[in-house]
Amino acid sequence: MEYFVYMTNDCNLMCEYCSVLLDCEKNKLPIKPTYSYENLIDFIKRTQKQTNDDEISIYFFGGEPSLEYDDIEALINIAKKQLSTYSLKFVLHTNGLRLDVLPENILNDLSLIMFSINYEKIPHHILYPSYFSTIVDNALAIKTRRDIPIIARLTVTEKTSIFTELLQVSNFFDFVYWQIENCPEFNNTKIFKNTYIYEIQRTFEYWINYLEQGIMFKYIPFMAVLKFMFFHDRDDNEFSCGYSRGMVYVQTDGKCYACSDNVEGNAHYMGDISKGITLPHHKLEEFKCRDCIYRSICMGRCGRMHIEFSREHINDYCQMNQAMFKLFLDNKSRLEQIINQNASFRKELEHWILEYTEFTP
Repeated sequence: MEYFVYMTNDCNLMCEYCSVLLDCEKNKLPIKPTYSYENLIDFIKRTQKQTNDDEISIYFFGGEPSLEYDDIEALINIAKKQLSTYSLKFVLHTNGLRLDVLPENILNDLSLIMFSINYEKIPHHILYPSYFSTIVDNALAIKTRRDIPIIARLTVTEKTSIFTELLQVSNFFDFVYWQIENCPEFNNTKIFKNTYIYEIQRTFEYWINYLEQGIMFKYIPFMAVLKFMFFHDRDDNEFSCGYSRGMVYVQTDGKCYACSDNVEGNAHYMGDISKGITLPHHKLEEFKCRDCIYRSICMGRCGRMHIEFSREHINDYCQMNQAMFKLFLDNKSRLEQIINQNASFRKELEHWILEYTEFTP
């Protein structure tokens, strides 16, 4: 199970598209957890027993969790003592602005850093000094201290360019994942879809040309599609992101949700750490995915989307991702030949890191 623990609802970076940052006063939410970490650990134990799971991943989430390093250290210490019989991993989900002051003992206990990048704050020129130089320098500095895997997580909005983003940041991170912004509607759907599809085509051509030379750029959505085409290893009737079955978001008041989006609307409420949770266990056959020819390489994209958005708007996301899937299927024989000629690629596609993020943009 994955536990996304809100260490704070405060943040030092205000992103326009953020669906996690909340008006705490309006929603009557505490800035920091009001429950004890002993109660949280007890909840985790009960949930692990309920789900018959021996693996635990604790994500330090927010807001911006790096604002609360002392609390992160305290939670790590108690978790290591109380959850020692489990396979235990710690993941820092951060904007990277305070990685330069990440304490050594926390860094040594982390398995992964998920680095959320706000591309809208990257200037088109004068990159130094700027937000861009700060996050890149911090990422590089972390790698000199410890060779820990870092995922750059990009949000694609109508104001961004996925092709430009990837070329600009991928050289500084081990893996890159991108997700189309989850929002109830787009301002100009037609232009956004056409632009995204065009840029995915250009990105795919760039990626596959290097693949033929024996070089796999670690673009997680592309790696996932390639894996599921040739080495499928999971139930394609469940959301690949873990929605409703494998992840819990624990807010500062102890309430638990299946998704971090729309907490204020209680759309994905599952219970709380005192009384326990009920996992919805939604299946893809309940949704429009049921008869989709791309289901085995998409696996639903996003549970929140199917629960909250109109069918028409869901189709917008589907069309953008189906364009990506079609590129792979149209090049299946070419990709099969590449894999056969590069035995190391299968090992790269089995990397444990693919278990620690979403797959479908």
